[in-house]
Amino acid sequence: MLDWISALSNPQAIVSIYGDILPDLGGNRIEEVGLRPDGPTLRLRFDLAEFPIDPPEKWRREGLDVAHVEIYFGGLREISISKFTVDSICDLAIRKDEFVRFSGQSESVNFSGVSDTARILRVSAHATSNF
Repeated sequence: MLDWISALSNPQAIVSIYGDILPDLGGNRIEEVGLRPDGPTLRLRFDLAEFPIDPPEKWRREGLDVAHVEIYFGGLREISISKFTVDSICDLAIRKDEFVRFSGQSESVNFSGVSDTARILRVSAHATSNF
């Protein structure tokens, strides 16, 4: 389900990298969940399980093979984190109705929240060997 793209205020950040074959949010590695009291806000950094079929030339030239995304959730209304382990692979969900609702669920990760907005701060890449 690609509802997550329409929940973002700037989906072009992903569309410009992935084109017509947009990634879903299954099996992603969570790198950071950062909370700040101003707003309040949440910053979610994660590696997508799917790499673009036709990545940017710089990514291809440098041998990068993992796409990395940072999403900023502004006007955080609720957050619940009950599990976050070193094996932080999970399925993410982001959808928008009146608010933006997001979650990460797996045997090793469990969080959910509600915010006013969601926007991509950054899309980058790194090589698998950089873990």
